[in-house]
Amino acid sequence: MPEPTHILLAAAAWTGEGGAVLDQPELHVEAGRIAWIGRQGTRPRPEGAVVSDLGARFLTPGFIDAHLHLWGLDLSDPSALWNWTPAYRAARAVGDLERMLQAGITAVRCLGGPLGPSLARAVREGVVPGPHIVAAGEFICSRAGTWDHAAFPQAWVETLGMYADGPDECRRRVRERIRQGADFIKVGGSVGEHTDTLRPWGDDPARLRLAYTDAELRAVVEEAHRNGLKVASHAIGEAAVRQALDCGVDSIEHGHGISAELAKRIADSGAVLVPTLALPALRAETAAPHAAAGWRRHRAAQREALQQALRAGVRIAAGTDFVGPPATPLGPSAVEMELLVEAGMTPDQALTACITEGSSLLGLSDRIGRLAVGYEADLVALPGDPRRDIAVVRRPDFVMKSGRVVRELP
Repeated sequence: MPEPTHILLAAAAWTGEGGAVLDQPELHVEAGRIAWIGRQGTRPRPEGAVVSDLGARFLTPGFIDAHLHLWGLDLSDPSALWNWTPAYRAARAVGDLERMLQAGITAVRCLGGPLGPSLARAVREGVVPGPHIVAAGEFICSRAGTWDHAAFPQAWVETLGMYADGPDECRRRVRERIRQGADFIKVGGSVGEHTDTLRPWGDDPARLRLAYTDAELRAVVEEAHRNGLKVASHAIGEAAVRQALDCGVDSIEHGHGISAELAKRIADSGAVLVPTLALPALRAETAAPHAAAGWRRHRAAQREALQQALRAGVRIAAGTDFVGPPATPLGPSAVEMELLVEAGMTPDQALTACITEGSSLLGLSDRIGRLAVGYEADLVALPGDPRRDIAVVRRPDFVMKSGRVVRELP
């Protein structure tokens, strides 16, 4: 017997349709999808319908974190990457998924890590609750490149299966990711000096080098595109972002430390920029003094790059780059929208970056990211209007994912 229609009433709704706001909305949810949306009282209610009156609350589509890592790690334990079993890490990651749902995060893009494709499958098949997951699988990284754990024996790092040097090995790694269930490819395009404390990001965003030759990066992109997968590049600094565009990368992750001219080129290319303001913001407050100074430099460069991108008309999606406790716990991911507003976006632009551009970047814009008939019933009820106070996005009172209530009213 089918479940009864679930009717939601609220004071207003940001629909995701070009920033349109519907006053006194009424949504009818059936079989996990929005069957009807309109003003309250303008359509008969089906017999036996369940009604949730959300009162003065403001509805939006579910939030999307377009850049995070489902590692199941606690980074305060430096041995965790090597000593924690995959099963234990997966169990911890399932807890992270639940915390994200409670925070209103109903879809995520996992930008590197071995657990992502399996967690995506488990959520998709209903084995565990969680946001929709689009996952890259493990990174693709050159030796001495972006995520090469140079402080550890190379033989240990080899076991992670992320190394790729030369065009042929780059193609091989892409094929391995496809076999492992990846939805897209994540490649490391820039790296700091070997003496840098923040080596993947570099201690200074103006002083990074390329991690790959043009031929290697083109091999990654060509093989991924040949198989219908997009490519995301960790690219900080002028040289890495220019190379990513030259080689046809689809999204620029981080993307600061560049000129206004290059920002215009990103806009013209149609590539999406994911600035990830949240990670440096939190690390600048919690890291040791010598590392915090580097994170502050990145924060300043990110702010400048975001303002350049806005002036140039770059497509921007919101992602945190959160990886887990203690400094960046998965769950309070909506902090990225607040930081985007602090850096120059309007609240409406931040909502668009999080929800509309996020759903497009995940390849799910035909299913999520709008309050519209036929779309999955992923939605959040907030205690106020986020266009007036973006901070309310971190205080959801009610969350629904695919028509299932995952956070009840207090």
